[in-house]
Amino acid sequence: MKENFFEGKDFTGTKFKALIPKYYPLQYQKYIAEETKLLQKRLGGAARILEAGVGIGRLIPALAPLVTGFVGIDNATLMLNEAQKIAKSYPNVKIIKSDLEKISSLFPVHYFDFSLCVWNTLGNVQDEVLVLRELSRVTAKSIFITVYRKGTITQRKRWYQKVGIKIAGVDLKKEIFYSESGLKSKSYSLIDIKELAKATNLQIKDFKILNGVMLFVELVKSKKINRKKRNT
Repeated sequence: MKENFFEGKDFTGTKFKALIPKYYPLQYQKYIAEETKLLQKRLGGAARILEAGVGIGRLIPALAPLVTGFVGIDNATLMLNEAQKIAKSYPNVKIIKSDLEKISSLFPVHYFDFSLCVWNTLGNVQDEVLVLRELSRVTAKSIFITVYRKGTITQRKRWYQKVGIKIAGVDLKKEIFYSESGLKSKSYSLIDIKELAKATNLQIKDFKILNGVMLFVELVKSKKINRKKRNT
């Protein structure tokens, strides 16, 4: 995947329009609101959390006041500059430029209580299994992800059109979109996520469909779920 999309070169006139909820179709604005409330409920009171793919820092104001420490990682310079501007207002927030595939080289094992990889960040990386393994190494409790839900290809087309993303092609069978700037954006069924989880020694603890278009999943290490089952 090229970095051009994440440096704002997929848009005409407005930087990062695809990352600012006020520009979204109503169906996706509602998803964002649902996701934010869920994360606030699940992450409140945590010592340290990690956002893998922090982007322009959209979630910092919603989550930073609820936790002791917030670390955001991304590898797109222009977006990180925007995130840094927001982070200045929150002394407990640290923004780091790094590839998601190298997270475990930056932090000790189980350094974070929770990690999150939302707004289909997982669906934009080259190797989802590698990224989930990296997150698993540095996360003590749960990993929260949100991804495009399969079966919503029409809604996604409308979303891309509204925010100005130029589509170069669509794999209708796999429901993968390709933008002119090099973005490859995947979508997933719950079965797909179960397979990814199994490949990384993770299991689904909980999931929700957010406003019909996105899949919210909480992942934990398989042994934790197995231990709970043995004790019940």
